Amino acid sequence: MTTDKLEREAKRYRWLSIILLVALLGVYVHLASTHTEILPLTSNSTAGFLACEVPRHGTKPINSTRNVASWTTDSRDAKPIPCHSHNDYLRHVPLFDALTAGCTGVEADVWVDSNLKDDLYVGHTRKSLQPARTLNSLYIEPLLAILNEMNTPSNLSSPLSVKDPKIPAGVFETFPTQAITLLIDLKTASESTFPVVLAALKPLLERNYLTTWSQARGLSPGPITVVGTGNTNFTSAILSPANSNPRLIFFDAPLDTLATLEHKDTNDYNTNNSYYASVSYNQDIGKPLLGFMYPSQVRKVKREIVAAEERRLVSRYWDAPTWPKKVERGIWDTLVSEGVGLLSVDDLEGVQGVWESGGPRSV
Repeated sequence: MTTDKLEREAKRYRWLSIILLVALLGVYVHLASTHTEILPLTSNSTAGFLACEVPRHGTKPINSTRNVASWTTDSRDAKPIPCHSHNDYLRHVPLFDALTAGCTGVEADVWVDSNLKDDLYVGHTRKSLQPARTLNSLYIEPLLAILNEMNTPSNLSSPLSVKDPKIPAGVFETFPTQAITLLIDLKTASESTFPVVLAALKPLLERNYLTTWSQARGLSPGPITVVGTGNTNFTSAILSPANSNPRLIFFDAPLDTLATLEHKDTNDYNTNNSYYASVSYNQDIGKPLLGFMYPSQVRKVKREIVAAEERRLVSRYWDAPTWPKKVERGIWDTLVSEGVGLLSVDDLEGVQGVWESGGPRSV
Protein backbone atom coordinates (compact mmCIF):
# COMPACT_ATOMS: atom_id res chain seq x y z
CA MET A 1 0.00 0.00 0.00
CA THR A 2 1.37 3.39 -0.96
CA THR A 3 2.11 6.16 1.53
CA ASP A 4 -0.83 8.21 0.23
CA LYS A 5 -3.23 5.30 0.75
CA LEU A 6 -1.91 4.71 4.25
CA GLU A 7 -2.45 8.36 5.15
CA ARG A 8 -6.01 8.26 3.76
CA GLU A 9 -6.82 5.11 5.71
CA ALA A 10 -5.39 6.58 8.91
CA LYS A 11 -7.42 9.75 8.44
CA ARG A 12 -10.52 7.67 7.77
CA TYR A 13 -10.09 5.68 11.01
CA ARG A 14 -9.47 8.85 13.00
CA TRP A 15 -12.76 10.28 11.79
CA LEU A 16 -14.59 7.00 12.51
CA SER A 17 -13.16 7.02 16.05
CA ILE A 18 -14.34 10.58 16.61
CA ILE A 19 -17.84 9.78 15.33
CA LEU A 20 -18.02 6.71 17.59
CA LEU A 21 -16.97 8.70 20.65
CA VAL A 22 -19.54 11.40 19.90
CA ALA A 23 -22.25 8.76 19.50
CA LEU A 24 -21.36 7.12 22.81
CA LEU A 25 -21.42 10.49 24.53
CA GLY A 26 -24.84 11.17 23.06
CA VAL A 27 -26.16 7.87 24.41
CA TYR A 28 -24.82 8.71 27.87
CA VAL A 29 -26.40 12.18 27.88
CA HIS A 30 -29.73 10.84 26.63
CA LEU A 31 -29.94 8.10 29.23
CA ALA A 32 -28.87 10.35 32.07
CA SER A 33 -31.08 13.30 31.16
CA THR A 34 -34.24 11.26 30.51
CA HIS A 35 -34.06 9.07 33.60
CA THR A 36 -36.64 10.59 35.90
CA GLU A 37 -35.77 8.67 39.06
CA ILE A 38 -32.33 7.47 39.98
CA LEU A 39 -33.52 5.16 42.72
CA PRO A 40 -36.91 4.61 44.30
CA LEU A 41 -37.41 6.43 47.57
CA THR A 42 -36.36 3.90 50.17
CA SER A 43 -37.52 5.49 53.40
CA ASN A 44 -40.00 8.02 54.71
CA SER A 45 -37.58 10.00 56.86
CA THR A 46 -38.24 13.75 56.84
CA ALA A 47 -35.82 14.63 59.61
CA GLY A 48 -33.19 16.15 57.36
CA PHE A 49 -32.60 19.56 55.95
CA LEU A 50 -31.85 20.11 52.27
CA ALA A 51 -29.26 22.69 51.34
CA CYS A 52 -28.81 24.44 48.07
CA GLU A 53 -25.63 25.58 46.48
CA VAL A 54 -25.60 28.87 44.60
CA PRO A 55 -25.75 29.53 40.86
CA ARG A 56 -22.68 31.34 39.58
CA HIS A 57 -22.72 34.83 38.08
CA GLY A 58 -24.68 35.08 34.87
CA THR A 59 -27.39 32.59 35.80
CA LYS A 60 -31.01 33.62 36.10
CA PRO A 61 -31.44 35.57 39.36
CA ILE A 62 -34.31 34.85 41.67
CA ASN A 63 -36.74 37.77 42.14
CA SER A 64 -35.09 38.84 45.36
CA THR A 65 -35.58 41.43 48.02
CA ARG A 66 -32.79 43.99 47.68
CA ASN A 67 -32.48 45.47 51.14
CA VAL A 68 -33.40 45.19 54.80
CA ALA A 69 -36.27 47.68 54.62
CA SER A 70 -38.19 45.73 52.00
CA TRP A 71 -37.34 42.36 53.54
CA THR A 72 -39.29 43.04 56.71
CA THR A 73 -42.43 43.22 54.56
CA ASP A 74 -41.54 40.71 51.84
CA SER A 75 -40.57 38.04 54.37
CA ARG A 76 -44.28 37.44 54.94
CA ASP A 77 -44.33 35.68 51.57
CA ALA A 78 -41.18 33.63 52.21
CA LYS A 79 -41.71 30.05 53.32
CA PRO A 80 -38.65 28.45 54.94
CA ILE A 81 -37.41 25.30 53.25
CA PRO A 82 -34.47 23.10 54.25
CA CYS A 83 -32.10 24.88 51.87
CA HIS A 84 -28.50 25.98 52.43
CA SER A 85 -27.03 28.55 50.06
CA HIS A 86 -23.46 27.40 49.46
CA ASN A 87 -21.03 30.16 48.43
CA ASP A 88 -23.92 32.55 48.90
CA TYR A 89 -21.77 35.62 48.22
CA LEU A 90 -21.66 34.67 44.51
CA ARG A 91 -25.37 35.29 44.16
CA HIS A 92 -26.79 38.40 42.54
CA VAL A 93 -27.93 39.63 45.96
CA PRO A 94 -26.02 37.84 48.75
CA LEU A 95 -28.11 36.74 51.72
CA PHE A 96 -31.37 38.15 50.36
CA ASP A 97 -31.60 35.79 47.35
CA ALA A 98 -31.34 32.87 49.76
CA LEU A 99 -33.83 34.28 52.26
CA THR A 100 -36.31 35.15 49.51
CA ALA A 101 -36.13 31.53 48.34
CA GLY A 102 -36.74 30.40 51.92
CA CYS A 103 -33.25 29.02 52.51
CA THR A 104 -32.39 28.48 56.15
CA GLY A 105 -28.62 28.55 55.67
CA VAL A 106 -26.03 30.69 53.91
CA GLU A 107 -22.29 30.35 53.44
CA ALA A 108 -19.43 32.83 53.16
CA ASP A 109 -15.76 32.18 52.37
CA VAL A 110 -13.69 34.60 54.47
CA TRP A 111 -10.10 35.81 54.24
CA VAL A 112 -7.80 38.00 56.30
CA ASP A 113 -5.76 40.07 53.83
CA SER A 114 -3.13 42.47 55.15
CA ASN A 115 -2.89 44.14 51.74
CA LEU A 116 -6.38 45.58 52.22
CA LYS A 117 -7.05 46.29 55.90
CA ASP A 118 -7.73 44.45 59.11
CA ASP A 119 -11.10 42.99 58.17
CA LEU A 120 -12.73 39.78 56.95
CA TYR A 121 -13.13 39.79 53.19
CA VAL A 122 -15.61 37.53 51.41
CA GLY A 123 -14.72 35.88 48.12
CA HIS A 124 -14.02 32.59 46.38
CA THR A 125 -10.34 33.36 45.68
CA ARG A 126 -7.87 35.90 46.99
CA LYS A 127 -7.89 37.69 43.63
CA SER A 128 -11.65 38.23 43.87
CA LEU A 129 -11.50 40.12 47.18
CA GLN A 130 -12.89 43.66 47.18
CA PRO A 131 -12.76 46.29 49.96
CA ALA A 132 -16.55 46.69 50.00
CA ARG A 133 -17.33 42.97 50.22
CA THR A 134 -16.74 41.99 53.84
CA LEU A 135 -18.38 39.60 56.26
CA ASN A 136 -19.68 42.62 58.14
CA SER A 137 -21.19 44.41 55.15
CA LEU A 138 -22.69 41.36 53.43
CA TYR A 139 -23.92 39.39 56.46
CA ILE A 140 -23.39 40.75 59.98
CA GLU A 141 -24.90 44.22 59.44
CA PRO A 142 -27.90 43.05 57.34
CA LEU A 143 -28.70 40.21 59.76
CA LEU A 144 -28.41 42.54 62.73
CA ALA A 145 -30.74 45.06 61.07
CA ILE A 146 -33.29 42.38 60.09
CA LEU A 147 -33.39 40.86 63.56
CA ASN A 148 -33.60 44.27 65.25
CA GLU A 149 -36.62 45.04 63.10
CA MET A 150 -38.24 41.65 63.64
CA ASN A 151 -37.90 42.10 67.41
CA THR A 152 -39.49 45.55 67.67
CA PRO A 153 -42.66 45.67 69.84
CA SER A 154 -44.87 46.22 66.80
CA ASN A 155 -43.58 43.12 65.01
CA LEU A 156 -43.63 40.97 68.13
CA SER A 157 -47.29 41.86 68.73
CA SER A 158 -48.28 41.09 65.14
CA PRO A 159 -50.91 38.34 64.78
CA LEU A 160 -48.59 36.79 62.20
CA SER A 161 -45.89 36.32 64.82
CA VAL A 162 -46.22 33.33 67.13
CA LYS A 163 -42.90 32.73 68.89
CA ASP A 164 -41.10 31.45 71.94
CA PRO A 165 -40.83 34.45 74.29
CA LYS A 166 -37.48 33.18 75.58
CA ILE A 167 -35.79 33.36 72.17
CA PRO A 168 -35.63 36.44 69.89
CA ALA A 169 -37.66 36.23 66.70
CA GLY A 170 -35.85 35.04 63.58
CA VAL A 171 -35.59 36.50 60.07
CA PHE A 172 -38.93 35.16 58.76
CA GLU A 173 -41.87 37.20 60.07
CA THR A 174 -44.49 34.49 59.68
CA PHE A 175 -42.10 31.78 60.94
CA PRO A 176 -40.39 33.62 63.81
CA THR A 177 -39.10 30.46 65.52
CA GLN A 178 -37.23 29.35 62.40
CA ALA A 179 -33.47 29.70 62.94
CA ILE A 180 -30.91 30.06 60.16
CA THR A 181 -27.29 28.94 59.90
CA LEU A 182 -24.33 31.08 58.88
CA LEU A 183 -21.56 28.79 57.66
CA ILE A 184 -18.19 30.57 57.66
CA ASP A 185 -15.51 28.91 55.55
CA LEU A 186 -12.07 30.07 56.70
CA LYS A 187 -9.78 30.39 53.68
CA THR A 188 -6.80 31.81 55.54
CA ALA A 189 -5.05 30.24 58.53
CA SER A 190 -7.27 29.39 61.49
CA GLU A 191 -4.96 30.98 64.07
CA SER A 192 -5.04 34.37 62.33
CA THR A 193 -8.64 34.33 61.05
CA PHE A 194 -10.70 32.72 63.81
CA PRO A 195 -10.14 35.48 66.42
CA VAL A 196 -11.23 38.10 63.87
CA VAL A 197 -14.43 36.14 63.18
CA LEU A 198 -15.18 35.92 66.91
CA ALA A 199 -14.79 39.69 67.23
CA ALA A 200 -17.04 40.29 64.21
CA LEU A 201 -19.85 38.26 65.81
CA LYS A 202 -20.00 40.30 69.01
CA PRO A 203 -22.81 42.67 67.86
CA LEU A 204 -25.03 39.62 67.25
CA LEU A 205 -24.02 38.06 70.56
CA GLU A 206 -24.80 41.23 72.51
CA ARG A 207 -28.38 41.16 71.24
CA ASN A 208 -28.81 37.47 72.10
CA TYR A 209 -29.14 36.58 68.42
CA LEU A 210 -26.65 33.68 68.41
CA THR A 211 -26.94 30.05 69.44
CA THR A 212 -24.36 29.53 72.19
CA TRP A 213 -23.04 26.83 74.48
CA SER A 214 -21.40 27.12 77.89
CA GLN A 215 -20.50 24.69 80.63
CA ALA A 216 -22.89 26.40 83.02
CA ARG A 217 -25.95 26.87 80.79
CA GLY A 218 -25.48 24.20 78.14
CA LEU A 219 -26.92 24.86 74.68
CA SER A 220 -28.90 28.10 74.32
CA PRO A 221 -30.71 28.32 70.94
CA GLY A 222 -30.78 31.60 69.03
CA PRO A 223 -32.11 32.76 65.66
CA ILE A 224 -28.61 32.33 64.10
CA THR A 225 -26.26 29.38 64.49
CA VAL A 226 -22.69 30.03 63.30
CA VAL A 227 -20.64 27.10 61.99
CA GLY A 228 -16.93 27.12 61.15
CA THR A 229 -15.53 25.07 58.27
CA GLY A 230 -12.61 25.13 55.84
CA ASN A 231 -9.42 25.91 57.76
CA THR A 232 -11.27 26.14 61.08
CA ASN A 233 -9.26 24.04 63.53
CA PHE A 234 -11.36 21.89 65.86
CA THR A 235 -8.95 21.78 68.78
CA SER A 236 -7.20 25.14 68.73
CA ALA A 237 -10.21 27.19 67.54
CA ILE A 238 -13.57 25.55 68.32
CA LEU A 239 -12.44 24.15 71.69
CA SER A 240 -10.27 27.14 72.57
CA PRO A 241 -10.97 29.16 75.76
CA ALA A 242 -11.81 32.18 73.58
CA ASN A 243 -14.69 30.20 72.04
CA SER A 244 -15.88 28.43 75.18
CA ASN A 245 -17.36 31.05 77.49
CA PRO A 246 -19.68 31.01 75.73
CA ARG A 247 -19.09 29.06 72.50
CA LEU A 248 -20.25 31.17 69.53
CA ILE A 249 -18.96 29.08 66.64
CA PHE A 250 -19.70 25.38 66.18
CA PHE A 251 -17.76 22.89 64.08
CA ASP A 252 -18.47 21.34 60.69
CA ALA A 253 -17.60 17.75 61.64
CA PRO A 254 -16.19 15.21 59.11
CA LEU A 255 -19.26 13.22 58.04
CA ASP A 256 -17.29 10.47 56.28
CA THR A 257 -15.39 9.47 59.43
CA LEU A 258 -18.25 9.49 61.94
CA ALA A 259 -19.31 5.96 61.02
CA THR A 260 -15.78 4.54 61.02
CA LEU A 261 -14.53 2.31 63.81
CA GLU A 262 -12.26 5.12 65.00
CA HIS A 263 -15.20 7.38 65.84
CA LYS A 264 -18.12 4.96 66.11
CA ASP A 265 -18.03 4.63 69.88
CA THR A 266 -16.72 8.11 70.68
CA ASN A 267 -18.49 11.36 71.38
CA ASP A 268 -15.79 13.76 70.23
CA TYR A 269 -18.17 15.59 67.84
CA ASN A 270 -21.45 16.45 69.56
CA THR A 271 -23.95 19.29 69.95
CA ASN A 272 -21.72 21.00 72.51
CA ASN A 273 -19.11 21.71 69.84
CA SER A 274 -20.52 20.85 66.39
CA TYR A 275 -23.63 21.48 64.30
CA TYR A 276 -23.02 20.28 60.72
CA ALA A 277 -21.32 17.06 59.62
CA SER A 278 -20.17 17.41 56.01
CA VAL A 279 -18.26 15.75 53.19
CA SER A 280 -17.76 16.10 49.44
CA TYR A 281 -20.29 13.90 47.65
CA ASN A 282 -17.99 13.24 44.68
CA GLN A 283 -15.01 12.30 46.83
CA ASP A 284 -16.94 10.23 49.37
CA ILE A 285 -19.82 8.67 47.41
CA GLY A 286 -18.52 8.95 43.84
CA LYS A 287 -20.13 9.83 40.55
CA PRO A 288 -23.23 7.92 39.43
CA LEU A 289 -22.90 5.63 36.41
CA LEU A 290 -25.34 6.75 33.71
CA GLY A 291 -27.21 8.71 36.36
CA PHE A 292 -27.73 5.83 38.77
CA MET A 293 -26.61 5.62 42.37
CA TYR A 294 -25.41 2.11 43.15
CA PRO A 295 -27.16 0.35 46.05
CA SER A 296 -23.78 0.30 47.79
CA GLN A 297 -23.61 4.11 47.48
CA VAL A 298 -27.05 4.47 49.03
CA ARG A 299 -26.09 2.16 51.87
CA LYS A 300 -22.98 4.25 52.54
CA VAL A 301 -25.05 7.44 52.56
CA LYS A 302 -27.48 5.87 55.02
CA ARG A 303 -24.67 4.79 57.37
CA GLU A 304 -23.19 8.28 57.40
CA ILE A 305 -26.55 10.00 57.90
CA VAL A 306 -27.37 7.68 60.80
CA ALA A 307 -23.94 8.34 62.36
CA ALA A 308 -24.66 12.10 62.23
CA GLU A 309 -28.19 11.65 63.59
CA GLU A 310 -26.87 9.64 66.53
CA ARG A 311 -24.83 12.70 67.47
CA ARG A 312 -27.78 15.02 66.67
CA LEU A 313 -25.71 16.69 63.94
CA VAL A 314 -27.01 17.89 60.56
CA SER A 315 -25.53 15.85 57.70
CA ARG A 316 -24.48 17.76 54.59
CA TYR A 317 -23.21 16.60 51.19
CA TRP A 318 -21.62 19.22 48.95
CA ASP A 319 -20.10 18.95 45.47
CA ALA A 320 -22.80 16.57 44.22
CA PRO A 321 -23.35 16.20 40.44
CA THR A 322 -25.34 19.12 39.02
CA TRP A 323 -25.87 17.95 35.42
CA PRO A 324 -27.94 16.62 33.75
CA LYS A 325 -30.71 18.18 35.77
CA LYS A 326 -32.78 15.00 36.11
CA VAL A 327 -29.74 13.22 37.49
CA GLU A 328 -29.29 16.05 39.98
CA ARG A 329 -32.96 15.91 40.96
CA GLY A 330 -32.84 12.16 41.38
CA ILE A 331 -29.87 12.46 43.74
CA TRP A 332 -31.71 15.14 45.74
CA ASP A 333 -34.78 12.90 46.08
CA THR A 334 -32.75 9.88 47.12
CA LEU A 335 -30.72 11.80 49.70
CA VAL A 336 -33.80 13.50 51.13
CA SER A 337 -35.60 10.16 51.36
CA GLU A 338 -32.66 8.79 53.34
CA GLY A 339 -32.95 11.69 55.82
CA VAL A 340 -29.99 13.82 54.76
CA GLY A 341 -29.44 17.04 56.68
CA LEU A 342 -28.17 19.29 53.90
CA LEU A 343 -27.53 18.92 50.18
CA SER A 344 -25.56 21.45 48.15
CA VAL A 345 -27.10 22.30 44.77
CA ASP A 346 -26.75 25.07 42.21
CA ASP A 347 -30.38 26.01 41.69
CA LEU A 348 -32.53 27.87 44.24
CA GLU A 349 -35.65 27.69 42.11
CA GLY A 350 -35.13 24.04 41.22
CA VAL A 351 -34.60 22.89 44.78
CA GLN A 352 -37.94 24.36 45.83
CA GLY A 353 -39.58 21.85 43.50
CA VAL A 354 -38.53 19.03 45.85
CA TRP A 355 -41.17 20.26 48.30
CA GLU A 356 -43.67 21.61 45.78
CA SER A 357 -44.01 18.08 44.42
CA GLY A 358 -44.98 16.74 47.81
CA GLY A 359 -41.59 16.07 49.36
CA PRO A 360 -40.72 16.99 52.94
CA ARG A 361 -40.80 20.62 53.98
CA SER A 362 -39.88 20.10 57.63
CA VAL A 363 -37.14 22.52 58.76
